[in-house]
Amino acid sequence: MRRVAFLVVALLLGYPAGAQTSAVGFGGDTYVKKFEGSKSAPDIFVEFGLAPEPIEKWSKLFVFHSQPQSGNDPLRAATNLAKTVKAHNKDARFRIIENKTSREAIIDFLTSAPNSDIMEFNVFKFTRAVDGKGLVAAQFAFRFTLGEVDGNELSKIRQRAVADMARFDMAAVKDHFAKSR
Repeated sequence: MRRVAFLVVALLLGYPAGAQTSAVGFGGDTYVKKFEGSKSAPDIFVEFGLAPEPIEKWSKLFVFHSQPQSGNDPLRAATNLAKTVKAHNKDARFRIIENKTSREAIIDFLTSAPNSDIMEFNVFKFTRAVDGKGLVAAQFAFRFTLGEVDGNELSKIRQRAVADMARFDMAAVKDHFAKSR
């Protein structure tokens, strides 16, 4: 499943030098910086994981993304991610929510790697970068094996994660990447 996570990450991410965020809270958990991605555009990222989990074996992951060359339309970014997810897994399900007032878009989806019993649920929230050039995004990912989580429990996890992401203050993500520009 790390391959699916890196596929999503590779499509959307990278990490700028100089950013200082070392921990982030989401959904009642605290995530600590575990991995910095490429420091070059078009996509920049930093991964935060649960303290006791090695980054190679995460169950929950929170990621800050910067996409300085992706335009400044959050809905378009969410729609493009949906297309990418469907291209790699035709059975993947997704939902997009647009908040026109705050100029943000949220996409959540459930996917799996081919021939694998590992599933991954993701929620992304896109908004414009501080300087208006490009986008930033926050991502929450939950990884599990088939049979580990039943449908009702996954539905509750999904509802809670989407609600938590809707409330998540994107200022932390914007500030993280603004420090390096």
